[in-house]
Amino acid sequence: MRIRFKPLSSSLIAISILAGLVYVLGWSSLITIQSVVVKGTNQSNFITSQLIAGESKIILNEPLARINPKHEENLVTDLEWIKSAKVSRNWWSRQVTVSVVPRIPVAIFKIEGAAQTQPRYLASDGRDFSSPQNFTNLATISLVGNDGNLRAHRRIVAGFVASLPAYVISGLKNLEITKKDEIIMVTDLRKPALRINWGESNSPEEIVVKSNVLKGLLNLPENKKISFVDLTVANAPIVK
Repeated sequence: MRIRFKPLSSSLIAISILAGLVYVLGWSSLITIQSVVVKGTNQSNFITSQLIAGESKIILNEPLARINPKHEENLVTDLEWIKSAKVSRNWWSRQVTVSVVPRIPVAIFKIEGAAQTQPRYLASDGRDFSSPQNFTNLATISLVGNDGNLRAHRRIVAGFVASLPAYVISGLKNLEITKKDEIIMVTDLRKPALRINWGESNSPEEIVVKSNVLKGLLNLPENKKISFVDLTVANAPIVK
């Protein structure tokens, strides 16, 4: 009786090939990282330092297959000034590319009476952050109060700015939260500078309504020279 070993032999060959591929990809020096490129920012040294501190696998001459892109991306976005990150590998050139999207500030936070060694910025998505890059010619958001409510004020401002339409943000020159939690804004939407009182406790829905009211008021010919708008009560605005 003849015993056939063909299926078993084929399986062993397939397993051997697979094991060889795993070794080549993950452990041998045949496919290793030859270069690392950071795109999207001129602050690449901070990205590199962050990866090193987080024990990243993106290391020259280390196996390319050992990189976990998602883990590396999370390391980079732990930097508060980075909005998003994407890590990709090129198996032919053996290059790793780290593409980042930095947060873009629309204003600077200024806490009255406090010495700030590093400015805090506010992004258009409502997040506040510090950055290794210095930004100028931005609106200033003044926070007034004791240490207990400054954090709450910062959250209020972040949520408020995130809900503003683009045309209002583009004209923002200064913003302040009063002791009554009213938001007072100075803009260059109109010459001379226009002061706007948005009132307090503005929900995203209320901001949309008040923004539409503001736009309607500014379009009226009789309001060409106004310098103050009170939107505390949206359906009963006051102009001066």
